[in-house]
Amino acid sequence: MGSKPKESKRIAWNTIQPKEITWMWEGRIPFGKISILVGDSGLGKTTLALDIAARLTSGRAMPLSNAALITGTVLFQSQEDDVGDTLLPRCIAAGGDLEKIESIEADGLNIDEDIGVIERHIQEINARCILFDPLQSFLGRNADMNRITDIRRLLSNLGAIAARNDCAVLIIAHQNKAQGGANELHRVFGSVDITATARSVLRISKAESDPETRVLTHIKSSVSRPAAPIAFRIEADSKIVYLGEYDGDDDEVYEMPEDTSKRAKAVEIIYSMLRDGAREGTEIFKACAELDISARTVERVKKELNVRSGRDGIKRIWFLE
Repeated sequence: MGSKPKESKRIAWNTIQPKEITWMWEGRIPFGKISILVGDSGLGKTTLALDIAARLTSGRAMPLSNAALITGTVLFQSQEDDVGDTLLPRCIAAGGDLEKIESIEADGLNIDEDIGVIERHIQEINARCILFDPLQSFLGRNADMNRITDIRRLLSNLGAIAARNDCAVLIIAHQNKAQGGANELHRVFGSVDITATARSVLRISKAESDPETRVLTHIKSSVSRPAAPIAFRIEADSKIVYLGEYDGDDDEVYEMPEDTSKRAKAVEIIYSMLRDGAREGTEIFKACAELDISARTVERVKKELNVRSGRDGIKRIWFLE
């Protein structure tokens, strides 16, 4: 006797109401879908994720965004850092509303065996975002992150939960070492389906001209045009300072036409701030960003003016020779 046929029906597309993508961070992190934040170890992935979560919980604007303000509750699941001595202080430094950020406490919680538990907690607090840091810690003992069928099944189930609850899923993932010509999407640890399933992938890297500057690049976007890269720095108290849009590291950038008035203004700002002595580089970036001068233009002018940089304790200072 054959198995009972699966129930099915057809859906005519003219009966479906079109709907727009809604955004937690406009152009970068959509609600109801999976986004991934990748980068090498030590570049600030968790710190950036906490800053994003803090902004959502406190109803503040996302970095360099003019979108309408949104306030929501966050579930933050981390296996790499202690909440009390690491995550909580960073969240406080970022201005998060601690009443709106929670974690699920469950032995061995994973997105394979506990997908129903995860959805229940999302619904109970109406979470607008859930973060997993890092991905491999939440796959479960029976799942292999290098096996396509496992990753596709787990992330598809997680994506369905995101869609049903209009909740943004942000997954932090590590990268393999770079190899010549390697596609950045293929550097994520595990199956290529990790980034294939995600609708948005953001990568943190170091700026070539200044190792203290980080660059957030949109390396995949399936629901919008990729957003512009953003430069930022992490201060001593783990607070993030955003420096503005970043227009590239390649040598060809120096040949691209630029707004000469902004370059001239950057020259004026740097000279005025350094003529009486050394200043923190972050202060200079912030002063220029307030006038919509990109971080790359600042770095370009810094090089042209032969401005030097060094350390004064934990601070990175700039000075004129």
